[in-house]
Amino acid sequence: MEHPKTLDGPWRVARLNPEALPQGVDPASVTDLHWIDAKVPGAVQYDLVRSGDLENPFSGTAAAFAAKWVAESNWVYEIAFDVDPGASERWALEFEGIDTFAEIWLNGFGIGTTANANRQYRFDFASSLLRPTGNRLVIVVRHHEAGIVDKIPEARRILGHKDGVEGRLGKSLIRRYQRSFFSGNSTLLNVGTGVLGIGINGPVRLIPVREVEVIDLFVRTESLTADRADLACFLELVHHDNSGLVEVTLELADPDEPEHVVATETASSTASGKLRIDLVVDNPKPWWPRGYGAPALYTITVRISRASRTLGTLRREIGIRTVKLLQKLPSGRPTFQLVVNGQPVWVRGTNLIPFDYLKVHGDPEDYVRIFALLDNGNINFIRMWGGGAVESDEFYDRCDRSGIMIWQDAYLHSMYYPEYDPEFVENFREESRQMITKLRRHACLTVLCGGNEQREGWDEWGWPDELDRFWGEGMITELIPSLVEELAPGVPYVDNSPHGDGRSGSPISGDGHIWGNHFNSLKDPLFVSETCWSIESYSRAETLKEVMDLDVGDFSGKGWVQKWADRTGRPLINKFPYSSYHPSGGLGPYIRALELEQGLADHHSLSNFRLRSPSCSGIVYWSFNKGGPLFQFGAVDYALRPMMSYYIVTRLYRDVVVGLYRDLQDIRVVASNVSAADVEAEIELVHLRTDGTIMKRWTEQITLPPGRSIRVMDLDDYYSSIVQRDREVMYAQVKVGGSPVADDLLLFAPLVDVCTPESGLSIAQRQIGADEWELEFTTKGLSKLVQIENSDGLILSDNYFPLAAGYNRTIRVTALEKSGAEVHLDISSLDAESHARIQLERGAY
Repeated sequence: MEHPKTLDGPWRVARLNPEALPQGVDPASVTDLHWIDAKVPGAVQYDLVRSGDLENPFSGTAAAFAAKWVAESNWVYEIAFDVDPGASERWALEFEGIDTFAEIWLNGFGIGTTANANRQYRFDFASSLLRPTGNRLVIVVRHHEAGIVDKIPEARRILGHKDGVEGRLGKSLIRRYQRSFFSGNSTLLNVGTGVLGIGINGPVRLIPVREVEVIDLFVRTESLTADRADLACFLELVHHDNSGLVEVTLELADPDEPEHVVATETASSTASGKLRIDLVVDNPKPWWPRGYGAPALYTITVRISRASRTLGTLRREIGIRTVKLLQKLPSGRPTFQLVVNGQPVWVRGTNLIPFDYLKVHGDPEDYVRIFALLDNGNINFIRMWGGGAVESDEFYDRCDRSGIMIWQDAYLHSMYYPEYDPEFVENFREESRQMITKLRRHACLTVLCGGNEQREGWDEWGWPDELDRFWGEGMITELIPSLVEELAPGVPYVDNSPHGDGRSGSPISGDGHIWGNHFNSLKDPLFVSETCWSIESYSRAETLKEVMDLDVGDFSGKGWVQKWADRTGRPLINKFPYSSYHPSGGLGPYIRALELEQGLADHHSLSNFRLRSPSCSGIVYWSFNKGGPLFQFGAVDYALRPMMSYYIVTRLYRDVVVGLYRDLQDIRVVASNVSAADVEAEIELVHLRTDGTIMKRWTEQITLPPGRSIRVMDLDDYYSSIVQRDREVMYAQVKVGGSPVADDLLLFAPLVDVCTPESGLSIAQRQIGADEWELEFTTKGLSKLVQIENSDGLILSDNYFPLAAGYNRTIRVTALEKSGAEVHLDISSLDAESHARIQLERGAY
């Protein structure tokens, strides 16, 4: 066995009585357990639901409260496996995630413990501990309070916590998924309480340990010009056999011609330790973020040999690139702009939330869909938010290959922490060390950050009235920066998000979480690292059924509102300022109206950032995905179904965007180009009636400069010519190279009041690949919103868009699964009574 073996099953799990197994006692001594099948990675709650021993905790408020006993219990996992012990003299067990406090037993011997769900643990042992067949690996996972019981009195006294482990107390003391704790008003579950996952939530691997092991490799770009790149390669080796000299050879292969080695060097190593080897690359191909060039990746190969015998080989992909964070313009004016390879970059980003509320990470097929949506969504930046969890190397590898930059928060979230406790601080230090070491090899890493909204809590949430000092501040101002300087010098670091020179919530310096009131979107922030507007929505009806076993159709007729509140604890929202749709008729129309409202709110505020904020150099949308099935922010629902906001944000993240707005009696047209070069464009503006009649048309050729927005048309006093505000609109379209790339619709009445008598759609389809089609949409009048539904398993290049007579729209439809199955789509216009159901035709391809 030369490679790691993933121990993915069959696993089983059983509940332990607290008194049945004191810590440090072999679990084999406990008998008469009720074993059930377990899935690893996973969470005990899901295993219990599958076995029929627990009601789905997502199904409602009562079920969530009824599931609390699971995280308050001890659990024992077990797996049997076979292996050839003679394949290696030394072995290791590697755990990518255990939630949270655990003891590891192998064949009756305790080999280690865990105390941090954010850390990876590895336990080495001799081959004598293994046998050819019937090896028994047992993991005892203790209830969450077990690991902090001695810390609670001091935390209550110093930090003032009055709640329990499932709330702010546990959030402060336990190093695990921070946002899943119940903070007093909500969690991402949003049913009135928190449900804390527990179990083995990361892969478990059995590793044969080589004589000489490369335990770390990363490459730093020291300098970069068009002609030359100077690279410093840092390796850490462990000589397990202590048998002397080995030769270390590095080879760097061209991104486009992997058989062509562009640089190579050799060094020697005689003992465990760190090694630096410098490489020079002529005519380098830099790694670029999406929108600025190709994300070129070189393959670096490390070979360890002794006396012409290869002891081991390690291959990784690396990018040649430099990153700086510009915080002051030559004039002295503050800014906040990333500069990659000397090129200022306009960020089109999103915040990522853990995909599963209980087991944190998604399944492999989830990540296929996630990256398809990210790529389709014009995303070039992900903020790994401090309330969540670090992702796998495979995730960051995919970001490298996709040209998606990473802002990585430390996992501190809207809370004060016990930095008075040396044990807690040391645990967090090792967590942060692992995180930085893991990420520093990736080309996608552009910013490291100390955490989420601690400074904002101190500045704006009244913490100084509760605490005698800012507990945890030293972790973000001293501990993490010292690790960045040691492990990843040169990577930009900000101590918290949001942050500023004076007040963390100020738009005039640092990055901002611009949320709460939509007026805030007009404050011209420098960099928006979170956007949310108190306009949230529910997951799609199909997702509520799958995740909560909740049938939307059961909530209709008189009394449905109270029935809904009894099931979920959620009140009814009756404010729809953007659409003015005030639905009746049950839960179905209600959640649809909320989705529409969220989409229109996002369009309003993000348009202000993109088109009317000259100081802004980036938007990081809150959030890409919903962290729970119920009431949440998020452009993609809990089952990764894209919602209206996803497509609205996708359009606003194109290289070129156009927008219309009314300024008193004047109509303004603004265009933005965030590519790296001038764009020659044609702007066409029409005033039309909703029946399709063109009232007036304007056309202008214009050069759009890179990285900024400009006004391209001013129609002075034109609003005074509008007679029927509910039947007249303005529509703008931008063409580049003769093809439409952006558009916008300006209404003069609330969406619900706009009359569209000619909103019928004509659809022509054309197959362009084995699992890919183009659909062309036309209308005789105006469609306020073209809606394409029943699109599970598909990626659409656009959806939920306006359509005007004479301005056809072509979208691309791609099937994620190459199954050859029939594809049907339901297509309609908003407010139209009729809809079309079409089958996408398949021919030979």
